[in-house]
Amino acid sequence: MQKVKYNIAIQTYMEVFDFLITNNLFVFDIGEDFLHSRITIGEYGFLEETQVRRGIWDEENPQIKLIPAIRVLKVLTDIIDDLLLKINIPTSPDSQYAYIHDLKAKMTGQKSYYNSYQELLKIFKSVYNGQELMYSSDGKIVDIALLKYRQVSDKLAKMSSLEKRTIECYAKLEEELINYTANLLLVDEYGDPLDDFHRRTYDSADSSVHFSDKDSTVDWDDFKSCIIDNYEYQKEEGKINFRGPNFPNPGNPYKSELGLDGITR
Repeated sequence: MQKVKYNIAIQTYMEVFDFLITNNLFVFDIGEDFLHSRITIGEYGFLEETQVRRGIWDEENPQIKLIPAIRVLKVLTDIIDDLLLKINIPTSPDSQYAYIHDLKAKMTGQKSYYNSYQELLKIFKSVYNGQELMYSSDGKIVDIALLKYRQVSDKLAKMSSLEKRTIECYAKLEEELINYTANLLLVDEYGDPLDDFHRRTYDSADSSVHFSDKDSTVDWDDFKSCIIDNYEYQKEEGKINFRGPNFPNPGNPYKSELGLDGITR
C-alpha cells in the first residue's frame, strides 16, 4: 500500500484536476457504446458533456449536464492513478499550488501562488465585499494579507464571469475533497490512527480523539476509497442531482458568492 502525506494527496488531486481542465483533457470512457464524456467548467458550474455517437461531439446541440463536485471527484478518482503513471503532470514550485485562472496567467505563464483555492476564494470574497483581509495583529502577516488583497483586487476587476466561476469551482472541489477525506487524520489519545470502523463512527464529542497535522501520512487507497464511498452513498440516497439541458432555470433565485447567477455545487 502506498503511503502519502495528506496535504500532498490534496495537492496532487488539485494539480491533476487543473492539468485536465486547463488543457481540455478531462475526457473519460462512460462504459457504454464506446462513448466518451468530458468535464469542463462553464458559467453555471461543472459541466459533463457526452458524445452523441462514438467519436462525435455535437457542437450545435451538445449533450450537456450540470453536475455536482462529488461527480467530478469520483471520475477523477477512477482515472488519477493511470494519469500519474502515463502523464508528466506539472507540480507547483512548493506547497502553494492555488493560482488565479485569468487570461494573463494563461498567456504569460506567470502565476502568483496561494496556499489553497479556499484561501484564494476567501480573498476574492473580501475584495468583492470591499473588506480588506487582516489575518492577525502581526505586522508581517497583515502586510502579506494586504498585498494579496491588492493583487487580487486588480485582477478581479479585469476577470470575466467564467474566470470568476472557475475559482469558485476549484474552491468547491477542494472543499469537498477535504470534507470527504479529513477523517483519515483522526487519531486516538495516543496519536495512533483510528481504524476504519471508528473513523466512520467518530463522535466529535469524544475528547480523546483529535485530528493530526495535515502533513501526516495516510494510505493512498484509503484516501481514494473515501471519495468513492461518499459518491456511492449519495447516489444510493438520491442526493446526486444531474441537471439536464434546460439549465439554468430562469426562476432560480440562487446567486453565487461572487454575485454571479448560477450554481456551483
